[in-house]
Amino acid sequence: MKNVTDPTSGKGIVKNSRVKKPIIKNSIIKNREELLSHGLVKARKSCLDIIEYALNEVDPYHATHRAVQLHQEILIVDNQEYDLKTIDHIYVIGAGKATFRQAQAMDEILGDRIDEGVVVVKHGQAKPLNHIKILESAHPVPDQNSFEASLEMIRLSKKAKENDLVICLMSGGVSSNCCYPVDGITDADKIEMNRLLVHCGAQVTEIMSVRRHLSKIKGGRLGLMIQPATCITLTVSDAIGDPLEWNADWTHPDSSTFQDAVDILHRYGLWDKIPARVRDYFSNFTKEKETPKSLGNGKFQYCMTIKTIDLWKAAEMQSKKLGFTPYLLTSELKGESREAGRVLCSIAREAHKSHKLFDIPCALIATGETGVRIHGEPKGKGGANQELGCGACLDLTPEENIVVGAIDTDGTDGPTDYAGALTDGFSVNRAQGMGMDFHRELMEHNTSELLKNISDIIYTGHTGSNVNDLVVILVS
Repeated sequence: MKNVTDPTSGKGIVKNSRVKKPIIKNSIIKNREELLSHGLVKARKSCLDIIEYALNEVDPYHATHRAVQLHQEILIVDNQEYDLKTIDHIYVIGAGKATFRQAQAMDEILGDRIDEGVVVVKHGQAKPLNHIKILESAHPVPDQNSFEASLEMIRLSKKAKENDLVICLMSGGVSSNCCYPVDGITDADKIEMNRLLVHCGAQVTEIMSVRRHLSKIKGGRLGLMIQPATCITLTVSDAIGDPLEWNADWTHPDSSTFQDAVDILHRYGLWDKIPARVRDYFSNFTKEKETPKSLGNGKFQYCMTIKTIDLWKAAEMQSKKLGFTPYLLTSELKGESREAGRVLCSIAREAHKSHKLFDIPCALIATGETGVRIHGEPKGKGGANQELGCGACLDLTPEENIVVGAIDTDGTDGPTDYAGALTDGFSVNRAQGMGMDFHRELMEHNTSELLKNISDIIYTGHTGSNVNDLVVILVS
C-alpha cells in the first residue's frame, strides 16, 4: 500500500498505486432514437448497447489515471518510479486522436509541475487545458497545421536537457496530425503521399513504413532529438496485435527498411503516381536516409495504457450481460472493407441457418482495421466501417434475425463525421423503397449518403478514444 495523490482532489489518500479509477458510463451514440426507429429494433438496441459499453471501457482519460499516479514528489508510471526532485523540467508532447483525453489526465496529475506542453489532435477535438496547449490539425490527410505542429514537437524535444523529463502521448492519427518531411520533399508532396496511401488499400503498417522514410520525426527520429533527456511514452494502441513500435512511432526504433517502403509503393501501383521528388528520393538510397534501428543508451520507458484486447474483451463482457454468447471471430481483421463485411456476415447467416457453428443467440465480434481501395473519383464520402456494414447486409433478408454494427472507435470513420453503420436485413429494402440502388452506391463509395437516407448511420462525434475498429454481429 502506498500513499498516492488523488488526481481529482489533490489530497493524499491511502490506496494501492494500481487501483482503477472509477469509470463513469457516458452516453456516446447521439442518434440512438433514429437508429432504433426501424428494422430489428430489439437486436439493434442490444448491438448499440454493446458498442457503447466497449467505447466507455477504452476511454484514455481513465486508462491514463490507472497507469500514472503522483505520490508527493514520486511519479509512478506503470510501477516505475521517478523522483521529481531530480528533474529540472517536465515537457509534455504528443499527437493523435486519443491524446486529448490523455493530456487531460496528465494535466490533472502533474499540474504546475509541467513547464511546457503541446499536444495535437484532430480538428474539432480541442478544449482548453491549464498547463498543456492543444493544437488542431487534419486527418486522415494532413494540412498546414500539421506541419506547423511538428515544428513545436521538434522545438520542445530539442529543448529538453539531460535532467529533464519528456512525456510523449501517442495514439492513432499521429502521422496526419504531425508531419515534417525529409529534406528535398515539400509539404505538398507529403499531403499528396498521404492521400495516395490512404486510398490505395494498403494495410496501416505498410502505409506507416512509407511515411516513416519520408519523415524527420517518425520511426524513432524524434526520440534521438529528445536524448539525453528521460522520455516516457504513453500510448493508446490502434494497431493489430499491439506492437509497440507502431504505437510509439516517434520514440521507438523502426524495424521497416528503406527498401520496404519502395516495395510497398510498387506493390500497390503507386510508383508512377507519386510526386517526382518522392520518386527521386526513393530511387537513390543513402545510409542517412534509413530510419534508426536503435536509440543507443537513451532513457526510454513505454507504457501502453489501452490495448486492442481491451476493446473486444469489453464487447464480450457486455454481450454476456445481455444474454448473447460471445465469440471472437478475429482480432486481426484486415482486407477490403465491403468484402470483409460480406464474409463476416456469411458466417453469421450460417449460424442462423444451421445452429451448428455457435450457440444462438450469439454475438460475433471482430476487431482490426480494414481498408477501402478507391479507383478514380468516388461519388461521395464514406469510411471503412460504413462500407463494411453495407457489404455485410447485401445478402441479408428481413427474415434473418441478424444485426451488424461496425464502428471506428474514434467516432470519425474515414474522412467523415460519422462513426460507422448499423444494418440488418431491412437495410437494402429500405434503400430500394427510396429509389436508391444499394449495391451501386456502395461500389461508388457513397455510403455516408446512403446510410443517412435509410437511418443506418452511427453518429457519436469525437469519442476521445482511438483503438481498433469494432464489428459486432448479433444472431438472435
